[in-house]
Amino acid sequence: MVDGADFVAVTLADGAEYDAAIVGTDPSTDLALLKIEGDGPFPTVAWGDSDSLRIGNWVVAVGGPFGLSGTVTAGIVSATDRDLHSGPYDDYIQFDAPINPGNSGGPVFDVSGHVIGVSTAIVSPSRGSVGIGFAVPASIAESVIDSLLNDGVVERGFLGVQIQEVTDDLAMALGLDEPTGALVADVRAGTPAELAGVQVGDLITGFDGHAVERMRDLPRLVAATAPGATVDMQVLRNGEAIVLPVTVGTLDAAGQQASAEPPAQGMLLGRLGLAVAPAEDYGWRGQDGKARGLVITEVRQDSAAEKADLRTGDVILAVGGHAVESAEDLATAIGAIAGEEGRSVALLIERDGDRRFVALPVDAS
Repeated sequence: MVDGADFVAVTLADGAEYDAAIVGTDPSTDLALLKIEGDGPFPTVAWGDSDSLRIGNWVVAVGGPFGLSGTVTAGIVSATDRDLHSGPYDDYIQFDAPINPGNSGGPVFDVSGHVIGVSTAIVSPSRGSVGIGFAVPASIAESVIDSLLNDGVVERGFLGVQIQEVTDDLAMALGLDEPTGALVADVRAGTPAELAGVQVGDLITGFDGHAVERMRDLPRLVAATAPGATVDMQVLRNGEAIVLPVTVGTLDAAGQQASAEPPAQGMLLGRLGLAVAPAEDYGWRGQDGKARGLVITEVRQDSAAEKADLRTGDVILAVGGHAVESAEDLATAIGAIAGEEGRSVALLIERDGDRRFVALPVDAS
């Protein structure tokens, strides 16, 4: 991102360089809008229809990997609507055109020469291309850029619930034929959800005329709704289908977790491979009846956390004998000894009512 940059310049294909001003940024999609300070006209490209993409369609990616500007690679669409668990609005196009660090922010074209995506990420154990790249779809990028152009910011809708995925076991317990919807785990006080009468245990199955088939559908639908709009939300409560009119609020710039964001998300702590969130936000109480510590919301495969046998749902109470109440506390405590060869940090965790110490290697983190 260019957010916070002291100086920005734009270099065209012919080598001409211009100063540029930052009109606005959107960290949630990793997009920014720049204004070139110079006399035009400048060359432009047109947005395409990313919603019409099909698996197997050819695409061309343009970027500057390793400083080699104007590099063009080709491939096919491997998947759409891909979730990388990087945020509540994940909806990426996956393609196999080789891209590398330096391609981020570059356009992805369809065979008609229209921009159907913006390269944003790769999956690779070596940080080199292995044929798995991702792009923000044009349908999202275009609306973000329009908002930045008109308002300088991107306003997203806000509901005020924490939701979770409906598993097979939960579906059976709820009397559903199959897993569907977004299950409300918490309703924040004073939020649009509370004012609309949403209750813990409600199953949200529809929002503003759109079906909510999976948990991750709801944050996107809420975010795409104009703040201040009143829409109908379909809910199953104790087996009864009801409709709740809800007036959508405005998500603050920091994207607080009080938004309609899946509880599976948390603050990711780099190479340790785990994400955490305040246990109190999940209604967790320890064996002493108090809410404290950090709940592990995600453990990445082959990470230091996985090798230490940390698990999703474990609650970290202390690091090296010091209580932790926030992800920043944990990162600071671990960072104090990180980098020392062969070092591990002792985490006091609670799992299923039992407390234990776990040695977490941090020398490579």
